[in-house]
Amino acid sequence: MENRDWPRVIRSLWVGSRQIRCFVTVVAFGCFAWDSRAAAPSAVDLAHFESRVRPVLVEHCYPCHSAQAEKLKGGLSVDSLAGLLRGGELGPAIVPGDAEKSLLIRAVRHSEADLEMPPKGKRLSERQIADLAQWVNNGAPWPDSVAPVASSGPAIHGISPKSREWWAFQPIRRPSPMPDSGAGAAANPIDRWIRTELQEKGIQHNPIATPRERIRRAYFDLIGLPPTPEQIRAFERDPSPDAWERLIDQLLMLPQYGERWGRHWLDVVRFAQSNGYERDGEKPEAWRYRDYVVKAFNEDKPYDQFIREQIAGDELDRVTFDSIIATGFQRLGVMDDEPDDRRMAEFDELDDVLSTTGTAFLGLTIGCARCHDHKFDPILQTDYYSLLSFFRNLRLSAGASYTLDSPNYVPLVEPATLAQWRAGREVELKGLQEKLAAASDEREKKKLTQQIEGAKGVRPPFEFALAVRERGSNPPPTHVLIRGNAGTPGAEVEPAFLTVLADQKPTIFPSAPETGSSGRRRALADWIASPANPLTGRVMVNRVWQHHFGRGLVKTTSDFGRAGVLPTHPKLLDWLAAEFIEGGWSIKKLHKIILLSQTYQMSSGTGNSNADAADPGNDLLWRQNLRRLEAEPLRDTMLALSGRLNPKMGGRGFFPGLSGEVLAGQSRPGLDWDLSSAAEGSRRSLYAYVRRTMAVPMLDAFDYSNTTSPLSERSVTTVAPQSLLMLNDQFMQEQARSMAARLTREVGVEPGRFIRRGFQLAVGRDPSEREREVARSFLKRQQEGFRLSRTRLTFRPDVPASLSVNYLEKLKPKNFLIGPDTGWNYYRGRWSGAYEGIRTMERDRGPFALLVASSFSNGVVDAKILLHTASESAGVLFRGVAVDDDLRGYEVSLAPREQQILLRRHSGESAVLAKASVRVPTGQGVPLRIEAADARIRVWIGDDSRLIFDVMDPQPLLAAGRVGVRCWGSALSVDDLIIHAGGVDFPPVFEEQLGPPERRALEAFCLLLLNLNEVVYID
Repeated sequence: MENRDWPRVIRSLWVGSRQIRCFVTVVAFGCFAWDSRAAAPSAVDLAHFESRVRPVLVEHCYPCHSAQAEKLKGGLSVDSLAGLLRGGELGPAIVPGDAEKSLLIRAVRHSEADLEMPPKGKRLSERQIADLAQWVNNGAPWPDSVAPVASSGPAIHGISPKSREWWAFQPIRRPSPMPDSGAGAAANPIDRWIRTELQEKGIQHNPIATPRERIRRAYFDLIGLPPTPEQIRAFERDPSPDAWERLIDQLLMLPQYGERWGRHWLDVVRFAQSNGYERDGEKPEAWRYRDYVVKAFNEDKPYDQFIREQIAGDELDRVTFDSIIATGFQRLGVMDDEPDDRRMAEFDELDDVLSTTGTAFLGLTIGCARCHDHKFDPILQTDYYSLLSFFRNLRLSAGASYTLDSPNYVPLVEPATLAQWRAGREVELKGLQEKLAAASDEREKKKLTQQIEGAKGVRPPFEFALAVRERGSNPPPTHVLIRGNAGTPGAEVEPAFLTVLADQKPTIFPSAPETGSSGRRRALADWIASPANPLTGRVMVNRVWQHHFGRGLVKTTSDFGRAGVLPTHPKLLDWLAAEFIEGGWSIKKLHKIILLSQTYQMSSGTGNSNADAADPGNDLLWRQNLRRLEAEPLRDTMLALSGRLNPKMGGRGFFPGLSGEVLAGQSRPGLDWDLSSAAEGSRRSLYAYVRRTMAVPMLDAFDYSNTTSPLSERSVTTVAPQSLLMLNDQFMQEQARSMAARLTREVGVEPGRFIRRGFQLAVGRDPSEREREVARSFLKRQQEGFRLSRTRLTFRPDVPASLSVNYLEKLKPKNFLIGPDTGWNYYRGRWSGAYEGIRTMERDRGPFALLVASSFSNGVVDAKILLHTASESAGVLFRGVAVDDDLRGYEVSLAPREQQILLRRHSGESAVLAKASVRVPTGQGVPLRIEAADARIRVWIGDDSRLIFDVMDPQPLLAAGRVGVRCWGSALSVDDLIIHAGGVDFPPVFEEQLGPPERRALEAFCLLLLNLNEVVYID
């Protein structure tokens, strides 16, 4: 689609019906974008401050810069946010949101000789500096707005009676269902609680949503994919009263259910397949944990068993492959393989395990008590270390390499069993090979060859998993660390549960001696997974509710403490928790309870003005909440609509294609990144390789998971880059082309049928008359626009100037320079010798393309050259011949930054034959003519056809060669390219390279469909 046409299209659509309004119009003009990141600090941000930032300030800054200091140095106080913002003699210490401009960060980095803190060479570790910088960039959240728990009566074991009265610490008591209250005899208890409160406030709830809205809502909620038009039509026409329930049952049985809901859990457990930090090396086999989670949800594994396996899967009475893999939960965090302080690194990793356990299963920010008693919740510092002692015996990875023979990996089969399996496979292969040698029938040979290849590729049983194991049956002692510092141990503590919930000591049953395990984690798992634990059931029920309504009954889904938000419907939460536990901890049963309610099925319309005025935030649930798809189902939906979605499940995962701009952000671009086939790259987003320092733009732009710490609620931002990506990203362009091809196969290219089927696929309904009219007009304008630009070819470089050798060798020439798919040959250019595994592109010898049907020696090349904004250089090649990946021939090179034009000869080495100062504009077409006559070369440029060069090459390259292009920094467009040689004028066959205008217009229409609000949002 032509960029100049978009404003008109958007205006046309905006004046049309509500349904066709494009998602892109919300943010198409970026200056009006709203970014919800400016909202109040999240529980995750506050937990980061308490566990990572406050301890550093207390230990390293308070002695000189707090109320505790004998003399406040420099006038700076860091024991409050106000003090940091006020600053001292040098001005404010921090600029929230901008670490680079903050004096505090510059001081701890020791980047300025007269501004080094802590002083006297006592520099903070890189991890501590990074934590401080992250805190500032997050907006410097400081939880002073939450008041400490007031004391009421004498404290018992350090916990006041008032603290014990907090709602989340009370036992789950199954409340009696609310009376009918006119909600209807068939209304389930959820509806009774919701509607009773609405009636008390005089609010009328919304009606039930249409069948189309409900089936789309159920599909996206349960499997993360859209229903087909045929599935929607069948549901709309089904009059049976149990049609909705049967639909829910069908969706819960699909394998895609586990993929959808497994992704929710992976957010909570900070899943990633790499360690973090600069090297960010892979955690081999980490993907097995992801596959375990998907399988657990699909099998509806009881949630209490799910907990036990992740915390103590190696200590259970029945240890299985799954239960060992499940303990990978404890190995998923950020890990420093080259720590400054190994003792501190060990406790940092233990903290990560304990904090994630508290957040994921209990909804408590336990990690905030590492350095001191929790500021808001009744969690003592001794509680923290007593809980830490359950994990103290683990073999941790600090400083250890990740190889399969290291203690980080656990063998899943005994060596003898593995040897036996290998021997059996060799016998099987030998037998197949003998049959192949004796076979004469070609079909039989082909079948046997496939069987042999399949047998070679088989890996079950697998050998290792990223899992945990302990150092032995006698754990080392655990001490309270004063101010959280591993170098200052205090009193020893024993394993114990949270004092506010249980004063008794845990009963620990050591595992069998041969397992070499203490049994402590099993005791902890049994306590967390106990029906008597008041937090576990409530927290999980609330998580499920959140993903069905956009927010939980407790909005802070991972913080049930005093810094969190009180439940909007506490009795309903307890009733659901009791149902969940008494129903065998079945998550699928919980789904049905919620989805069968009329509360879930209500319309999300906001036309109920009285309700909207009384409850604008919809806290009382008088309507369903309109929700935008998260990053993964959004991408998956694009693949489903284009017909390219690959349903393959499991495995290491695929590596999404990354542009040069993204790769350039790495210290070693492309290191440890792989290339995946088009089929692999079309798998569900769940299987995208998750690397902590390598954000995939398509996912990251739409608020992808935070992989460094547990995440319960993803941010939902609306920012300009989202619309730009949805229109211009190569992935989106590919899906639009594939969707157009799919529609053409299904209904042909007649506009009326194409438009109708396109709407049915994208949003599950027929277009209105107004939408048909707008769509027809759009197609007509697009065809006209593409006809006018049918001679324009555009080339764009797509790699950074430096690349890891391994990654560079994996790339195909077409990956270096993006251009027409046919009619051109591509080459990667010249890259210098490797330094520390990195090759660098030689300036002016970068990627290039040669036109296939253009070989000549003497002749003229005419074209209009347009250098896009940010272009560093561009060139037109002639008499070009590829020697491996380098060029032999001539190049007219334009350098817009230097405002120069150069004539070069490339033959082994590059020689500049002529240079001239010429205005080289960007964003504007410039006529260019090149004439080659034996050794004489002449070049004209500009609208006035000014002769720039008339050169005789003393060492001419006279052999015939081809016309080509080269560009760097930004794209290059070539218009009206014509070659005059041998008395014949021949332009390239542009329509073969670009496609006919009619087809390109249909592709542009499909791109428009993929950007509709109804595609991006769940109604």
